[in-house]
This record gives sequence, structure tokens and C-alpha cells, in this order.
Amino acid sequence: MLCQACHRFHRGHLLCAECRQRLRPAADRLLPGGFRLLAAFEHSGPAKTLIHHFKYRGLTEYADLAASMLAKRLPPLPLVPVPRALTRRVRYGVDPARVLADRLAHYLGVPVLPLLQPPLHKQRRAGGDHSRAVTGFRLRQVPKGPVLVVDDVVTTGATLLSAITSIGESRVRAAVAANAVPGVSSGVSWKHH
Repeated sequence: MLCQACHRFHRGHLLCAECRQRLRPAADRLLPGGFRLLAAFEHSGPAKTLIHHFKYRGLTEYADLAASMLAKRLPPLPLVPVPRALTRRVRYGVDPARVLADRLAHYLGVPVLPLLQPPLHKQRRAGGDHSRAVTGFRLRQVPKGPVLVVDDVVTTGATLLSAITSIGESRVRAAVAANAVPGVSSGVSWKHH
């Protein structure tokens, strides 16, 4: 099999032993506003390559790996994926946050609630200008209780915070991602909802 990070032949699934050892688990972080962010891996090395393949080539096996790392750290609450803009979902054939939420739901035995309606189109933020405000999520319905918000990767946290604001801050217990860029922490105390 071909390693999906370094492209060397190996025995096994998804990653060779060397790339698997290079995965860096992400520490819990705080987003601005005090929301706890739990992520499977730091956005570096093999994890950065795999999340790119997940988002732009549909390598959904990465969601299985990330979910298996995250599930044991999460409370059994309904999951709300941060939806990808429709034009990007059509272009790349995958909604990464929804795939990750589905995998997590399997482990946790909880529902996935498609509460957020994405914009038709939005400019790409990954690797680009992060000074632009994130807007465009509309709430389809108000959740009946607390939820976890799920996204594929967190850089500044702006997209997650936009989703959290749309849902209602008092209803969100934590944010969950496959990858997080080190240094997202805002330095404020943890919010206890």
C-alpha cells in the first residue's frame, strides 16, 4: 500500500509506521471567548498532508483516524458540523466536517444535527487572508440542549466562532476538529456553560 502522507510503499493502512510516529496529538486549546477546542492532531507533518487530502481529494479514511483519537475525550452530546459552502462541496465532493461528525457519532452513539445552513459560496480561507470576517451561517433550528460543534481544521478559530455565534454561545459546550494549528490559545479562562 502507498502511504498517504509520504507516498512510500508500506504494509498497513493509510500511513507508514514512520509517518504514524510523526503525528503530533493536539493539546486542548482555548478559542477567543473561552471556548474549549479539542483536536486530534496538530496541523503539521503527516496530519497536515492528510487533512489536505481529506478536504480536496476526499480521503475520508483520515476522518476515521481523527475520530478514533477524539471520541474518548468527548462527552456524549449531539454533534453540529460546520458545513462547507455549497460550491466547494460540489467542487471537491466532500463536506469534511460532516464526515468527521458522522464518524464521531458512530463512536459516541449520538446524533449529528445539520443545524447550520452554509452560504452558497465563500472565499477560501485555508492558507489565505484570515483578516476577513467569517459570515454566512444561518441557523435552521435551535438545538434543544447542549451540542459540540465540529470542523475539520482550525487555524484562527474564526469559522468555528461564527458557527458558535449562529447556534448560540450558551448551547455550545466545546469545539472539535481533526487538526488545529498550534498557538490558537487566547489565554483566557475556560468558559463553563
